[in-house]
Amino acid sequence: MKLDEFLRLNAPEDLASLASAIAKASIDVWDSVPFKTGLLSETNPSGETQKAIDVFSNDVFVDALTSTGLVAEVASEEMAEPAASKGSVSVAMDPLDGSSNVETNNPIGSIFGFYSSKLPAPGRDLLGALYVTYGTMVTLTFSFGKGVHRFVAVREGGSMPFQLMGVNLKLPEKPEVYGFGGRRSEWISQVAAFWESLEGRGLRNRYCGTFVGDYNQVLARGGIFSYPALAKNPRGKLRVLYECAPMAYINEQAGGYASDGSGNILDIQPGGLADTSPLYIGSSELVHELEKNISTA
Repeated sequence: MKLDEFLRLNAPEDLASLASAIAKASIDVWDSVPFKTGLLSETNPSGETQKAIDVFSNDVFVDALTSTGLVAEVASEEMAEPAASKGSVSVAMDPLDGSSNVETNNPIGSIFGFYSSKLPAPGRDLLGALYVTYGTMVTLTFSFGKGVHRFVAVREGGSMPFQLMGVNLKLPEKPEVYGFGGRRSEWISQVAAFWESLEGRGLRNRYCGTFVGDYNQVLARGGIFSYPALAKNPRGKLRVLYECAPMAYINEQAGGYASDGSGNILDIQPGGLADTSPLYIGSSELVHELEKNISTA
């Protein structure tokens, strides 16, 4: 089954149109990655140096989303202010997650959250979420509140339509992998102790430095991914609106749980567009265990 047919049967009309627009734009981004790898002189609102592909991806997705006439605003970690439009859905996005991996040809991705209210908003206001993975394949993984589904781009002549790859994806009961970001020497002690216990339980360390790529492994194999609270940066690195909440939404639909160390990521009310949070996401049992260790210390 092709993506547009599946969306027509299984998603609200406005979200189906936005997902379809993202799918088409993602192929343009993927095609352009080899040719736009240089650094620009600008920095994004978080103070990170922008790559040409970051800016290109941002512009492609903003244009694709606003051209549908369905979005009220598009907020991006590459823009200081949201792009306004005339629709009703607010979109928060990380247009190219892991762009530092471009030169090493590791997986990269794009993350989108579809909110029912003006941004910044809590994850409980999400209508759905979607992420794109650019790796050996281009895949779309998404949920609009009725399970997690995945489509893969396939070549058909001169086009690359998305075909159904998997429906109602669930985290496996037996966790197999873990990946933690940040420098180990800077983790809070509870995270370091928990991390050291995982290998002894038979889990394998898998970390590629791209949230989408690392989470993909957790969704497929069960386990936990984290960019934790750091001793000198208790609010972590990942942005609530653009990264944490959309991925937590998908993870919850897949039967998992995502925490900031004290409660559900989806309950956070960000005060600003660029607010960050520690993130512990994946198999419910593991995340609840780590959350308990952190909150009772």
